[in-house]
Amino acid sequence: MVRIEGGEPESALEAAVLGGANAVAVETAAGWEVIQYRSAALVGSGTWALTHLLRAQQGTEVEMRAGAPQGATAVFLDGRPARAEIGRSERGLPLVCRAGPAGAAPGGGGFREVGFIPAGVHGRPWSPCGLTIETTQAGRSVRWTPRVRLYGDGWDGEPAAVDPLRFRVRVLDGEVVVRTFEVEGSSLLYPLAAFASDFPRGPGDEARIAVAQWGEGFGWGVEASVGLEIGRV
Repeated sequence: MVRIEGGEPESALEAAVLGGANAVAVETAAGWEVIQYRSAALVGSGTWALTHLLRAQQGTEVEMRAGAPQGATAVFLDGRPARAEIGRSERGLPLVCRAGPAGAAPGGGGFREVGFIPAGVHGRPWSPCGLTIETTQAGRSVRWTPRVRLYGDGWDGEPAAVDPLRFRVRVLDGEVVVRTFEVEGSSLLYPLAAFASDFPRGPGDEARIAVAQWGEGFGWGVEASVGLEIGRV
């Protein structure tokens, strides 16, 4: 449910939404989640119900899990908002954004300014998918599939990797990190001896494996995690 100022939202065909139409950025406690909607219906004066949602678009699952409270800001990404072209070297630095009439001097009348710190989320690697753990005689075999962050949805051929195939695999017991691996590729053997050393009494319900991909100029991306199941070796 959103209260909208300005233009009215429009419903779209499913194919158009899957092609990127009807995107909205919603402010959460962890940043901005990008969602898409298929149907828009007027339910009150300036109030619309957006339904058939696609959540956590563009790798914003961290923001989705944080959730947006009632009264949060939503910005329709319909082509009118301009992209701020900010270099990697300015990520994390306090900057000032000024906006005003086109062609006017930035310090002149009609301009407003706001301070902000760019996080460079557009360069954040997405979390891997298909994370699985299999118990073997040698230990735990961990596998995952990287997601291609840019131009990965073409129909012809396999998409080219955008981010390096470098991954951090963390073994956690609750919030405590008990072991960390770095690998190049999409699989890892968690050796039986290491497993026994990390969990001499066996893993509890909060034990899990978390995998994140490295992004040049950003660092480690969003983690995918799965429970470290107990099985017969």
